[in-house]
Amino acid sequence: MKNNTFDFRRFWQTLKWTVLTERKSILTAAVAFLVAFLAIQLFSCFTIFDLTQTLGREATWGGMITCLGLFAFMQGYYASGVLGNARQSRQRTTVLMLPASNAEKFTARLVYCLLFMPALLLVTLLGASALRMLLELLAGHQDIVLGFGLMQNYFELNFTGWMPHAASLWSLSLFILGGVFFRQRPFVWTNVALFAGSLLLFTFLFYVGTLIGEDNIKQLFRGLDGMSFDTFDYIVSTILATFTVLNVWLSYRLYCRLQVVQHKWFNV
Repeated sequence: MKNNTFDFRRFWQTLKWTVLTERKSILTAAVAFLVAFLAIQLFSCFTIFDLTQTLGREATWGGMITCLGLFAFMQGYYASGVLGNARQSRQRTTVLMLPASNAEKFTARLVYCLLFMPALLLVTLLGASALRMLLELLAGHQDIVLGFGLMQNYFELNFTGWMPHAASLWSLSLFILGGVFFRQRPFVWTNVALFAGSLLLFTFLFYVGTLIGEDNIKQLFRGLDGMSFDTFDYIVSTILATFTVLNVWLSYRLYCRLQVVQHKWFNV
């Protein structure tokens, strides 16, 4: 079997094996996030001193925004867990002995981290929202607000065009790359690396801007005044999509170098 071949049947078996080996973590995450999302919404929608009085639409909106922030945070966390089942030597031995190619094993892990676990979080968020509405109904509240209706309006107003979605995928691809590169605590070290990289980038741009001069920069931006939003959205989205594909490809190349005995600090 070549390591770069891809067979859907082997991929499906590898994905099922991945889910079965993580079933304990999946159950724990489902219960924990159902409780967390429900607690966030309850504390946002009820007063501390009188549980029979709702705070209204604004409080429900605040609770959903907080839940959305937690959801986005966990997306990055799970994206950095591509090697979550191969951190230890025994785990790597098991993964390397699977009757599947590297492409199939890597894709199965991506599906688990980027699709399966976020879908699980979304289901728990839906369940928590339904429980919150049930508790409000039992408490005798009037005009119970559907949280997902508020979220739909928010996304329709603030996520127009392709650029926000391309930026989200690009940020997730950075965590995928960090999850394969760093051996231990990949989410923490990826955030540290991104913070350090951002400082270096802004410092570089500051010195470049100083060399170019303020007047030349203003003239450059004046030249972009005639560009339509659709054109700008297409250009930026294409650039971000290119870097996303590059990050995933680099992650796969590093994954192919997975060995039983790893480097002391990194997965390369």
